[in-house]
Amino acid sequence: MSTPPGAPSRRQALVRALAGALAGLLVVGGLVSCREAPERADGDPATGTAVTDVADARGTRPNIVLLSSDDQTDTELEHMPLTRSLLAEAGTEFTDAISPHPLCCPARAEILTGEYAQNNGVRHNRGAYGGYQAFARHNTEQNLAAWLHDAGYRTGFVGKTLNSYTASSRRMRGWDYWSPTIADTYRYYGTRFYDDGRPRTYDGYVADVVRDQAVDLVERWSAGDRPFFVWASHVGPHDATESDGTWGPPVPAERHRGLFSDVGLPSADDPSFDEPDTSDKPPAVRRGRDGVPVRTEWYRDRLRSLQAVDEANAAVIEALDRAGELDDTVVVYVSDNGFLTGQHRIYGKNYPYEEDLQVPFVLRGPGVPGGTTSTETATIVDLAPTFLDLAGVLGDVRSAGHTDGESLLPALRGGSLGATSLIQAGTSGRRELRAFGWSFRGVRTPRFTWVRWWDGAEELYDRELDPFQESNLVGPDGQVRDPAYAAVREELERRYRALRWCRGVAECERQDFGPEPAPAS
Repeated sequence: MSTPPGAPSRRQALVRALAGALAGLLVVGGLVSCREAPERADGDPATGTAVTDVADARGTRPNIVLLSSDDQTDTELEHMPLTRSLLAEAGTEFTDAISPHPLCCPARAEILTGEYAQNNGVRHNRGAYGGYQAFARHNTEQNLAAWLHDAGYRTGFVGKTLNSYTASSRRMRGWDYWSPTIADTYRYYGTRFYDDGRPRTYDGYVADVVRDQAVDLVERWSAGDRPFFVWASHVGPHDATESDGTWGPPVPAERHRGLFSDVGLPSADDPSFDEPDTSDKPPAVRRGRDGVPVRTEWYRDRLRSLQAVDEANAAVIEALDRAGELDDTVVVYVSDNGFLTGQHRIYGKNYPYEEDLQVPFVLRGPGVPGGTTSTETATIVDLAPTFLDLAGVLGDVRSAGHTDGESLLPALRGGSLGATSLIQAGTSGRRELRAFGWSFRGVRTPRFTWVRWWDGAEELYDRELDPFQESNLVGPDGQVRDPAYAAVREELERRYRALRWCRGVAECERQDFGPEPAPAS
């Protein structure tokens, strides 16, 4: 992959200044924060993480800032130098992080609830089980913002929220400041924001609007004595809507249009790119070939659109530093899902392939080891439990019957997370809904991926031997092509049956499945 060009000089100066200023702020030990936390029941893994580095002897807790992108691949983080410097290099990167439901609305519902789709009710972007209307049926009163608000946090949201949210939609409980995009979200310029009840169309670039509102919240709330949670939810590098309603490449900010003109399409080097033979794939995956040229410039626009997101992330961190809050704030950067850029002939998401599932996932803050990586499989379902754990109320929320994910705090100290993840995708198609209710469902382990599609077709990949998922080990007749994998398939299907209707962390994340299966020798 080509080396990304340097950031604008103003931002380079910011990186140098902050790198020096922040070098001594990271505490690789106890979680140090400045606001009082409610009493909690320490010592019980069912109620949260009970360690002195989550709430220190003073009973304090940190601010929380979530920065997110839309449809970003994990490898595209390489082209965000400010985010890499200020977050990844100053904190911890989860290198095997996934979005287990790789589509915009279901993924964001998972962030807001800490629950899988079978529990939060959001399976797709539209249809009977999709969009904000599906979320509102179950979660407007009980969600991450409400739980943190009830715990004493100020809460603010700005940017892209759940699909189909409009100015007339019912507002979620818990947000002190609520400014989602409500029209022209994917136009990049001229987007309309809710502006906390005073809707306004902004002429400027959408990432700059999100940046300015997030920085304003940090600056205003840093002057108070309550901790705060701010989610800055960016649109880039999602495809843009054209004037005729079709999808086109992302629109970069004017100041970034000339960047990356010499960058090639990295996925073109993958064996799975424009896959010559997809006969082993389910019918839902087979499609015509696209070719390299048409996607190369599209990819460059993805990188260009991410530069404004990169600058916005740095601006928020700069605001925290100016306010004296950076050493008391946990900052997370993540994408809602990954994206296929031509692998298996697909340009898109909502598939069970690694490029769709894997996401950038970095965080920094008090108690977060600096300059480190973790190979544990963190998921975006784990974000809400982690934030609630930092706030000291995870046990209360779990006792009330909410959240399926795990707190990531133990993993930051070298602990382990569940290695078998439920992966799934919903659908709005009537035929698929009648037949199965989903597009596909299955499980992912560190080595294997197994899914069943709505029409009964199966896919099984040994990613250790087939990292690009080129050779499906299950034939169209439903038989395992290699008898050595018969027991592997049986075990993965058993794990899926145990997880498909799981509820709560004990069922969804902490089932003891034993060792990962292995092919027969």
